[in-house]
Amino acid sequence: MNLKEKYGEWGIVLGATEGVGEAFCKKLAEGGMNIVMVGRREELMREKAEKFKAEYGVDYKVVRADLSEPDEACEKIFAATEDLDMGFMSYVACLHHFGRFQEVDLETHEQCLNVNVITFLRIFHHYMQEFAAKDRGAVINVSSMTGISGSPFNGEYGAGKAYILKLTEAVAYETKKTGVDVEAITLGTTLTPTAMKNFPKGPAGDAVVKIALTPDQVADEAFEKLGREMSVIAGERNKASVHDWKANHTEDEYIAYMGAFYEN
Repeated sequence: MNLKEKYGEWGIVLGATEGVGEAFCKKLAEGGMNIVMVGRREELMREKAEKFKAEYGVDYKVVRADLSEPDEACEKIFAATEDLDMGFMSYVACLHHFGRFQEVDLETHEQCLNVNVITFLRIFHHYMQEFAAKDRGAVINVSSMTGISGSPFNGEYGAGKAYILKLTEAVAYETKKTGVDVEAITLGTTLTPTAMKNFPKGPAGDAVVKIALTPDQVADEAFEKLGREMSVIAGERNKASVHDWKANHTEDEYIAYMGAFYEN
């Protein structure tokens, strides 16, 4: 698909440094779109953006921003894109912290809330206004299976991902009869650098790795279904798992299953 012709000249990816965000940037470049990469590691993003430019002939901008600081981050991001023909936006960024809810300090909870909800809301709203005014554009926001079940010992993250999922699904329906395509994609275990650091140890962790998707597999499915489906669960195994749990298990069983990964 020629994304540039369909949606516009520029796309922005929040959380673009590596993993799924980097894979989304690659898909934009393959589709002819220039890329705005947002993250904290400016040099690494610039290095990868140069590779996209060399391989696909696209232009790029790199914005170093701390998404846990909504006012400062949004000001920088919006200023960087105000004169661009924006046609795509994806919020891949996330922040989480493991531990029992009350044992994690409030400041950490608030940082997670800022990244996963407050900054997301502002970014999503800003670019949706822009796309709606032109009746042209696309959004793919990334949620997680933890947002479907709840995520014991990682509860703030699961709650944030549930917010991203449900808000994006609602907006996807609202724009269904317009020129703006909106999609939520829900990920299971994915082989990103961050996830690899946080996988549980031992047999449980090994089993998770064996069934995990790669970032490229996630990106391929997300872009293949853009404009065709409002809400996507990435990977056939994950689709079957969610169907099974919803059909054959109680919510308590689902929560306990998720919590068992990190309880010890």
